[in-house]
Amino acid sequence: MTPEQISAFQAASQVKPATVNLVILGLFSAFLLLWVAWVLNDAYRGVATARVNWRTLGSISGRTILLLLVSFWLVLS
Repeated sequence: MTPEQISAFQAASQVKPATVNLVILGLFSAFLLLWVAWVLNDAYRGVATARVNWRTLGSISGRTILLLLVSFWLVLS
């Protein structure tokens, strides 16, 4: 952002753009972690009720964690 844009943003919101960026990244990270927990919990429930086998649970876990890591790498770097 240009210095004029930063000063206009701060005048309108009384917050620095870096602070807003940090809040948005924190909310995104929290949402992703909750989503991963929900997916893994749902997959484990499937194993517990014998609708999903252990091999499928491993596949779901691996893909979900890989998606989480790639998302963090793309957004937080």
